[in-house]
Amino acid sequence: MKLSTSLLLPALVGAAAALSDASVYIFQRDELPRSSNPPTLTPEQARLVFAQRLATSQYHGLGDASESTLSYINRFGGRRGSLFEEDANDTPAELVLIVEGVSSKTAQPLIDELSTIKPAFAISKAPSMTANKKLVSDINQQCGQGKKNCALQDAINPFDVSCWNGNSKIIHFDLVKEKNGIAELMSAKQRLIRFANKGEMNVVLVLMPESSRSAKSPLNPYGRYEKVSQSPIGRRQAEEPMIDGVSTPPASRNKQVMTTNSSDNSTAEPVEPITGVPPLCHSSHDACVSATNNCSGHGACYKKYGNAKDVGDAPSACFTCGCTPTNNTFTYAGGKKKGFTLDYWGGSACQKKDVSSPFWLITIFSVVLIIVVGWAIGLLFSIGEEKLPGVIGAGVSSKTR
Repeated sequence: MKLSTSLLLPALVGAAAALSDASVYIFQRDELPRSSNPPTLTPEQARLVFAQRLATSQYHGLGDASESTLSYINRFGGRRGSLFEEDANDTPAELVLIVEGVSSKTAQPLIDELSTIKPAFAISKAPSMTANKKLVSDINQQCGQGKKNCALQDAINPFDVSCWNGNSKIIHFDLVKEKNGIAELMSAKQRLIRFANKGEMNVVLVLMPESSRSAKSPLNPYGRYEKVSQSPIGRRQAEEPMIDGVSTPPASRNKQVMTTNSSDNSTAEPVEPITGVPPLCHSSHDACVSATNNCSGHGACYKKYGNAKDVGDAPSACFTCGCTPTNNTFTYAGGKKKGFTLDYWGGSACQKKDVSSPFWLITIFSVVLIIVVGWAIGLLFSIGEEKLPGVIGAGVSSKTR
């Protein structure tokens, strides 16, 4: 029997679409429910999921997100921290590993090993390698990760303070470019699974097909989002005079959200303090960065309101600082373990440290202590003022005459 053209054409189209999609696997101690038919997300939806897991969602606005997009973020976006969670040391690290150039020729052992596992979801029309590398670079800046040339085995180790800052990271790995790419990746995969099973790190493995390497994709396949990197100096200087009553910005302006390490605090570049009270709203993104010293290194400028369709700077727009917690990294147990502490910031330039929690703790404790001491003193006075019983003089007889 011959297959009719009407049946053959949809089959070929479906096979071509499957080859152009990227597969995403999620490894963590709390296993996600597996679906026999994993959903297919757009690149923009996948970016929002990655941002949620890596705690950089403040740079990635939802806009008019659909209900399906929100459900994907809630389903695959990882564990959300509780408002009353105190200990950040128990929070597992988050890693997104994007593997470029996956095909039967370059990654057959990996494909065979993952053939028994259903992916968590797929990314339709996988973006090109250029778009993937740009996304990795932008998100790493949002995470506070600098550009470090670390081998894959070191780059995936969250306890290696020379390759990690903070608690989240995204890596781009090209199988074709690396000499022993598949062997290195297979070794790293086993280590990643061990980290995930111990609850030390959650891992998102994204397999980009080789066919997408140089594929023609839209200008912004992952959509629009805020970036930490700044505009050219010429444009920045042209916009600075639009601000009234703002002091001259310091020379060093391209400060990023920083994470500190107790072992090398002496090498960290200090952020100059803000003098005076900077205005809450600024006319442009670069003017906000200039006036607030990039939010004192404790956040990033964003458009609070203005024309939503205008991607540039509008005269009526208001750019202000969005403060983010700074992650202080320290090591203990002889450098074998790593811990984190979070500092929260406020103010129009994120220049004020949030001490509300210690303040209320000390205040409530002091008030309770005063009440208890006052009650104890009052109790002692009340005992001393009680009248003596009348039986004390009962055994005393009067003199006989």
